Amino acid sequence: MTEVTKKRTAVLIRARRHTGSIASAPPRPSSAGVELERRERQLAALYELWRAAPHTDLERLLKNVTERVVAALDAHTGSVFLRERGTDVLRMVASVGLAADVSQSVTLLMGERIAGRVAETRQPILVNRDPHTHPLLAENEITKRPEVESALCAPLLGITDEALGVLCVSRHAPATQYTDSDLRIFSLFAAQAGAVIAQRQTIDDLTQAAKDQAKLEREMERSKALAAMGQLAATIAHELRNPLGSIKGAAQFLLQDNRDETVRDFLNIVVEEVDGLGTLTTDLLEFARPAAPVCQETDLVVLTKAEVSFLREELARLGCSKIQEHYSVEKARVEVDVALLGRALRNLLLNAAQAMASVGNTRVDSQVVVRIVEEAPGWCLQVEDNGPGLPSDVIEQLWEPFFTTKARGTGLGLAQVRKTIEAQGGTIRAENVATGGACFSLVLPPAKITEDETV
Repeated sequence: MTEVTKKRTAVLIRARRHTGSIASAPPRPSSAGVELERRERQLAALYELWRAAPHTDLERLLKNVTERVVAALDAHTGSVFLRERGTDVLRMVASVGLAADVSQSVTLLMGERIAGRVAETRQPILVNRDPHTHPLLAENEITKRPEVESALCAPLLGITDEALGVLCVSRHAPATQYTDSDLRIFSLFAAQAGAVIAQRQTIDDLTQAAKDQAKLEREMERSKALAAMGQLAATIAHELRNPLGSIKGAAQFLLQDNRDETVRDFLNIVVEEVDGLGTLTTDLLEFARPAAPVCQETDLVVLTKAEVSFLREELARLGCSKIQEHYSVEKARVEVDVALLGRALRNLLLNAAQAMASVGNTRVDSQVVVRIVEEAPGWCLQVEDNGPGLPSDVIEQLWEPFFTTKARGTGLGLAQVRKTIEAQGGTIRAENVATGGACFSLVLPPAKITEDETV
């Protein structure tokens, strides 16, 4: 082989190697390949949404729907509107790419703006730049948003084909506009999302119904137990009253002529203990056979001021150094049994003072705060102390008869208060205060307005 031939051969080998390296490089994806990949991502998002639905609460599910559709359709913003049940109001419940204050405040009516129109017609809409070019939006008063290049909006349909809400996405300029193919995929996504949301709502409704049923059954069992307990308590109280009266009378008779100090001390103890048992029997009878409330219109502010004034000295004797009164209104008209409500308020005030004294409270600023505030549609009377507060594990048990945290309590006071308030159409709750202490709140309905007052 001549020298020239060798050089030509080397050149050919290098050329083959060079062309071989070009041939082995991966080909650049075509536009069709990019589109196929995007469709695959969209279908995968649909599948993941369906798979996660049974294990996700509704709030997180709505967030997932929004996040997945924004990612799958390369959108800048996305939002979900749900229709409030029994109304024509659409409320934004999830969003991506929108400011928090916007997403928390947007509400629409059926037929209003693009989302409302989609919910009303149950037809998906593709809008590029100007919404008025779409036949479903031509007559609507919709303000064009210059930053939105393209948008998709589709209804979320339930099992019976009713509109549960609306799903929307948008791209901001500059961006590629959505196509009819995108609208079809988006509509498929919205249909799947609607079915999933309807399924989740059904599960939530059934779960709540089961909880309500269990709660009702517990309340029925509790009512039966209380009725039996009340009957037993009434029998015991009735049987105790006469013997206790005899014991007290005999002790007082012996006290009249006896000069022995030791004997007199023991007899005084007998009288005091009998008085304590007498109070217990009275509580038992009142709990077992509560008097039906005789309601009349009264001013809650006046009633509260009177009870606080009546107990001021007793509260001070128990160690309460200050009583603060705060009334947000001059009058708070309620329709209640004045005697029964007054007794309930006295019970709460004394409990507050005793709670602070029970732990050896030596604070010079131990105080009870009484306030009346509006709590629609009625009024809320609060009794708050700055004592040790309520143990978290006993708050729910406070209202049970014979449950007490006091060394010598009967456990009937708060149970009786609850029965009194509920018999007058009110509610009562107890909670700890962040700064220390406990707060009991009585919520009472307002007095009925007469026809003369409406004129």
